[in-house]
Amino acid sequence: MPSGDLISQLLALFAVLGVGVLLRALGRAGQADAAVLHRLVIDVTTPALIVSVLRRSGIGHGAWGAVAASTVALFTCALAGVAVARALGLPRAAQGAAGLVGSFSNTGFLGVPVVLALYGDAGGAAGTAILVDSIVTAFLLWTFGVALAARMGGGGGGGGGDGRGLLAVLLHPNVLSIAVGLTLHAAPIPLPVWLEQALGALGSATPTLVFLALGLSLDLGSLRGRVRPLAAVAAVKLLLSPAVALGAAVALGLKRPSSEVAVLQSAMPTSMVSVIVAARYGCDGQFAAATAVVTTLGALATLPILVEALRRIVP
Repeated sequence: MPSGDLISQLLALFAVLGVGVLLRALGRAGQADAAVLHRLVIDVTTPALIVSVLRRSGIGHGAWGAVAASTVALFTCALAGVAVARALGLPRAAQGAAGLVGSFSNTGFLGVPVVLALYGDAGGAAGTAILVDSIVTAFLLWTFGVALAARMGGGGGGGGGDGRGLLAVLLHPNVLSIAVGLTLHAAPIPLPVWLEQALGALGSATPTLVFLALGLSLDLGSLRGRVRPLAAVAAVKLLLSPAVALGAAVALGLKRPSSEVAVLQSAMPTSMVSVIVAARYGCDGQFAAATAVVTTLGALATLPILVEALRRIVP
């Protein structure tokens, strides 16, 4: 797909986000409506999308290399987030929050739909994005992420929460749909035409619903009073993270689209679940939430630029 087409699709998705922001500003919709859309996306349209994508294309060649590159970026930026917050004199709880939100990307709720919109089924790109989300974001968040938050925040969530959280991830509709999709791809098991069309229709609605929900949920009031540290951690998330992923992808010899997926997933704004983990385990939840807003807004500028750069420099 030509670079201009990729950027046009990405800008179209952010235009949908702008509609959500406008509806919230006009008082026509708000956080409650965003919560309904979030639940619909998480429990219905994203599982349908995953089954539909994996049934057709499976996991792309080089997917595990993309996982490795994204993992390197995550650990690097977790350390960088803590270091930047410490250098700015922020308290330990805010340092822990910076480590979490500076490293964990919104790879599932945002990254997978973006990759699908940009690449379709080409080279198993969407399947690779799904694998990165499952391992680098979901699994590492409930293991390494929880350990980091508990250490830096004093373990505000109490004992055993990480085990329950990891179990919830393993039983999540998105994870179960990965197993279903790969099974249908490997067998292969034919589906009735009506069911295949229903899965396709539900899955294709995911990107639009995701960006509309994000627009409805953005709280610009959370940005007051912390501009400098928010900008610093946002730079770690939106600039350093994809740069490290690109370096790791080149070092591993990854080719398109796996290399591009690794970089794009690492360039996504902060994972909203990492904000929840930060608050649950005693880190600075307000700072984490504000960073999520800044990185989501910042991605309006960084993602189109990144897409253009990838088309020019990635082999």
